[in-house]
Amino acid sequence: MRGIALIGLPASGKTSVGALLAGLVGLPFIDLDEVVTTDSGMSIPSIFEDEGEAGFRLRESAALARVSAGGPVVLATGGGTVELPENRALLRDRFRVVWIKADPAVLATRSVGGARPLLAGDAEARIRQLYERRRPWYAECAGLVMNTDGMRPAMIARAIRDSLR
Repeated sequence: MRGIALIGLPASGKTSVGALLAGLVGLPFIDLDEVVTTDSGMSIPSIFEDEGEAGFRLRESAALARVSAGGPVVLATGGGTVELPENRALLRDRFRVVWIKADPAVLATRSVGGARPLLAGDAEARIRQLYERRRPWYAECAGLVMNTDGMRPAMIARAIRDSLR
């Protein structure tokens, strides 16, 4: 059995939905950002400050490779996990990949006051820029695209479970 990986922009609900989905399908849940912070002993903003985005992406790739080598899980990726080709290949090869899609304006509202280094400043403009850059990569990886506007996390988790059966 392959695991399930959730991809999408920051604040799209990957972690909330992933935890619920894991319970519905009977698999362990892993948040890739938590793996990175546990492995490094640093917060994501601290990693970005000390090592830049490139350093963070290296740590994220190593964590993804390790998680991918284990048994099936529900994995909430970081929004930028798809940035590197080797990550996209691992996601496609080892997981059923679900793109959680939501309106950028909604995501900007959800991310206000958060600790997301790539959304500093005008969050909505940054989210739109990230979307334009990452959209082809999300599409390349996703076996299922879940448009989630107006849906609560539990509804999304059930819809994903039902779609993947």
